Amino acid sequence: MNPRPSVISLIIFLFCFSVFAQNKVTKTFTVNGTTHSCNWYVPAGINKPPVVFFIHGANGSGNEFENTTKANPVADKEKFIAVYPAASSNGNAGIWADMSGTSNFPFFLAVLDTLDKRYQIDRNRVYMTGFSQGGFISFVAGCKYSDIFSAIAPVSGHAGSGCNLKRPVSVFLTFGAQEDKAAFVRDLDTWLQLDSCPPTPTITRPYPSSKPSSRVTRVAYGPCAQGTYVIMDSISGQGHQWPSTTNINQAEETWAFFKQFSLKSSTSAHKMIQTPAQQPVSASYVSGVIHLQGIKDKTRIQVVDTRGRLVTTAVAANQKVTVDNMPGGMYMLLMKVNTKPVSIKFVVP
Repeated sequence: MNPRPSVISLIIFLFCFSVFAQNKVTKTFTVNGTTHSCNWYVPAGINKPPVVFFIHGANGSGNEFENTTKANPVADKEKFIAVYPAASSNGNAGIWADMSGTSNFPFFLAVLDTLDKRYQIDRNRVYMTGFSQGGFISFVAGCKYSDIFSAIAPVSGHAGSGCNLKRPVSVFLTFGAQEDKAAFVRDLDTWLQLDSCPPTPTITRPYPSSKPSSRVTRVAYGPCAQGTYVIMDSISGQGHQWPSTTNINQAEETWAFFKQFSLKSSTSAHKMIQTPAQQPVSASYVSGVIHLQGIKDKTRIQVVDTRGRLVTTAVAANQKVTVDNMPGGMYMLLMKVNTKPVSIKFVVP
């Protein structure tokens, strides 16, 4: 006899969950008549994950920027969802036509709502970084949507005018020293004023000091208002490009900055993140088949959705269960292992 939905819901509520399947997803969004595509990468083992948006520059794409940033291995290690939106396919492909955000941000917010529905993300830890045009858009995220994005990290992108913050926002600005340095210094000065930062920075040259061949100089201001920081990295010998030839990993540095900040608190967010407890059983979904590890054959399983509704009951054979026509989203696998009830989340892309 199958457990009643209320009992299943209680089981789901009482157990610790983790997602054990890596997934790369591509989805098309049409918002206010404008069509975009978006890639995202979901690491294994997530539990209420943070989200980082990576915004490509002019003439770029989500696929190209995913390859350029090499952020997915960082997402794997740090358990955040990496999102790679693409500029509208209407008109000039690869160009963010609306730099002020009137059409872009409804798209970004639609992506965010989709991620929340599927993966139950941490809405207090949503961040944005981007290159060139994507850097400009990252500044817009800080200026106009500081109630949604916890911190920003523009790379070789300038700030627009007329920024009215809803709250102080931490900023990590990166640029090549062969670019228009004066323009980036103006951007830095703007945010130092917006965040009410102290006048004297901490300068590290080279950064990090443990790598004497590094071409990066770091100028750090803070703590500023409400525990925020404003940091600027300049890279000697580099022009207008995503940092990929330095001795530091830009994606790692960006996440090291982001994880300190949360909408909920100005204290370091990473101090509050707990590593999900490891379970002896794991599950992943690929092309209509749930692949299981750590169970015996003929184990009886139940699949329920996030509302506790029973989707299917099956018996595992060769550590596999075939399921048909499951809509994309998050599901719970219920079973007994060594007489103990076990619950595991898995994702259908």
